[in-house]
Amino acid sequence: MKRLMIAGALTMLLTVGMTSCKKDYDCECRDGNVLETTTYPNTGLVDARNACKDRQSFYQNSSHPGAECTIL
Repeated sequence: MKRLMIAGALTMLLTVGMTSCKKDYDCECRDGNVLETTTYPNTGLVDARNACKDRQSFYQNSSHPGAECTIL
């Protein structure tokens, strides 16, 4: 019974440790100078990266074709 509880606790810790953390991420867009810094609050890293790439596409398809956006 004790082994089962220990195995269950370890499994739970591993599961919690492998889930992505949600925190605030900043996306900075530059074209020589800083164009914009956007904060994505309480967001996972993958979602923040996707949103930042969307901002980059927006700028590249409008007035700043050389813009690059990165997560800080």
